[in-house]
Amino acid sequence: MKRIVGATTNSTAQTPNVIYQPMSSGGPSVGPMRRRTLLAAITAGLSGCQVIQQETTPTPTTEDEPTETVAIDLPADGALDGWHTFRGSVTNQGRAAGVTGPGPAVEPAWDTAVRSGGDDRLLSAAGGVVFSAGKWGVEAIDAADGTQLAAQVTPGHEITTEPVMVDGHLFAGTWESGFVCIDPTTGQTVWQASTSTLTHHNRERLIPVTSTPAIAENQVYFGNSGPEGGGAFLRCYSIEGGETCWREWPNVGSLGVEPPRVVGDRVLLDEGTELVALSLEDQSVEWRVPFPETDRSNANYRPLAPAVAEGVAAVATNGGLVGVDIGAGERQWTIETRSYAPDSTYLANTYTPAIHDGTVYAGLCDGGFGAYDLASGEEQWTATPDPPVIYWTAPAIGNGCVFVGAQGPENVPYNPGDRDPDDARLYAFDRETGEQYGPWSLPGHLRHPVVTDDSVVIASGNSLYAFN
Repeated sequence: MKRIVGATTNSTAQTPNVIYQPMSSGGPSVGPMRRRTLLAAITAGLSGCQVIQQETTPTPTTEDEPTETVAIDLPADGALDGWHTFRGSVTNQGRAAGVTGPGPAVEPAWDTAVRSGGDDRLLSAAGGVVFSAGKWGVEAIDAADGTQLAAQVTPGHEITTEPVMVDGHLFAGTWESGFVCIDPTTGQTVWQASTSTLTHHNRERLIPVTSTPAIAENQVYFGNSGPEGGGAFLRCYSIEGGETCWREWPNVGSLGVEPPRVVGDRVLLDEGTELVALSLEDQSVEWRVPFPETDRSNANYRPLAPAVAEGVAAVATNGGLVGVDIGAGERQWTIETRSYAPDSTYLANTYTPAIHDGTVYAGLCDGGFGAYDLASGEEQWTATPDPPVIYWTAPAIGNGCVFVGAQGPENVPYNPGDRDPDDARLYAFDRETGEQYGPWSLPGHLRHPVVTDDSVVIASGNSLYAFN
C-alpha cells in the first residue's frame, strides 16, 4: 500500500472583503493560516467497486485500495456530531444541535477561498468545523478563524448532498450513483453502497444521489430515483456497517429525491404536488396531502424540504406556505402570496422555511421575509428590504435573531433565474419584532448559511464569509 506522508496545505484565511452598510465594517484581521499536520488517509481510485442498478448492498473499504495521506486536523472521538439531516434538523434551523450562535449585531470576521466547487456548495457544521461540499469533495474549515483544516475529507467522491455528521462519521450522497460513510479524521471510507443507474442507448448512466440523508435511531434514510429513471425509492441503511434495512421502498412518488424528514415513526417526503407520510412500522403510506396550487410542470421550481415541529409541517408551495397536521394528514392553515412577476413570469412562491419556538420563518417571492405562528399560520411580522429581493436562502437561527441570504434581480422585469451576483446580501432579523440588521454585501451567488458557536457562515462566490 503506497503512502505519502507529510503533505501540507497552503490555503490562508483572508481578512474580510465584505461591506457592512449600516454599521462600521472591518472585523478583526486574521493572520496567515497556521500549518497543520496532515493525518488523513485518502482513498482514491474506486475502480474496483461494482455499480449496479438496483442492488444496494454496501461495499466496505478494503486494504487493496490505493491510499495516500494528506493534511487534516479535526476533532476526534465523536465530537463531529449534531448535523443529522438537511439543515441540521427537521426544523431546518441551519445550526448544529446545542449551538446558540451569535446575535444580530455581527461584524465581518474572516473570509477564505474554498475549492469545493461553484454555486453548488453545500454547507453543514459540527464540532466547530464548517464542511463545504461540492465537485471536489468535502473541505473542512475552522469556524473560529477560517483556517483550512482539511482540503479533502471524502477522497475519490464528488459529493452531491449536504454532509451529515453523526457520532464522528460523515454521510453523503455522491455523483457516482452511490452513498458513502466516511471517517473525516482519516479520510477512510467506512462503507459505501451503490444506488440506481440509468441505461441509455446500451450505455450505463449514473444517477447522482441528491437527497441529503436523514439519520434517526441508528439508521440513515435518503431518497433516490428508481432504476432506469422511473419512480422513486426510499433507501435505508444501518449507520454502523451499511447493512440494508430493506432492499428499497418503491413507489413513494415520482420525484422522491429530496430530503426525507424522519419524525417519530414516520417519514415525510415532499413530492412536489403532495406531501406523503410513510409508516416506518409497516412500510405503508399513511396519508397524502395534495397541493393543487402546485402544478406538476412547476413542482421542481420550489424547495422540497418542509420544516417540522410540534406536529406541524411547514411546506413551501407555489401558492405560498402551508401548515400540515402530520398526525391527521390534513391542512391546518394556508398563507397565499402572488405567483407571478410583473411580466407574468411564473415565480417559485416560497423559499425553504425554518421553525423555532413555535414560529415559522420563510422568504417569499414578493420580496418579503416573514414570521408566522406555527399553530395558526397567523402573520407575526413581515420585512420587505429595499432594494428588492428575488431570491432568499434558507434561514439560519441565531441568538434572538434569524440570518438569511438574499439576492436582487439582475433584470427588470425579473424571474427567479435572474439572481444578480453583484447584489448578494446577508440579513439578520430580530425573531420577535422583525427589526432588520444589515445588509452585509457579498460578492457572488449565495448558498444557505450555517450558524456555529460564535459565527454565521455563508458561501458566496468562491469563498466562505463569517460574521461574529
